[in-house]
Amino acid sequence: MPRYISKDGTWYPQKEKVGLVNRSGGPIVVDGKEIPHGDPYIYEGVDRQAALELFQAGVETFGQDFKKNPEFLQSIRNQGFDNVDKYLKFIGYDKMAVEERFNKIASKLNKHEAPEKVKMIERMGGGTDTSGQGNNIPGGFGTQPKVE
Repeated sequence: MPRYISKDGTWYPQKEKVGLVNRSGGPIVVDGKEIPHGDPYIYEGVDRQAALELFQAGVETFGQDFKKNPEFLQSIRNQGFDNVDKYLKFIGYDKMAVEERFNKIASKLNKHEAPEKVKMIERMGGGTDTSGQGNNIPGGFGTQPKVE
């Protein structure tokens, strides 16, 4: 699944770090080292699936900078602002904070790790003891406890 990072409405591919195997049919060079066919190596760079989507679409990024969006521009005109800069100043938009946040998020690597397993939720399948004795019978596989 491709991963992107948004900055002011423009989507850029995220970075990833993943272990791969050279299946090119010949040696390749990764970080100055020659990797023979069939050997594993670590790829660290632009998200490959996101880069493929961008290539297939024939663009460098997805989305549009919100400051250039016609609907946004019409909206601020309707609110009585002369230009985008006056509106951004009015709402307290901080370009430096946005840049800093984007750079912080962009520096994180997507490692494609599998999610950790969680404990199964036991559902009541055999019945609920409404007498308050605690003799509920959970569903699931295996032998069921005997209720006295």
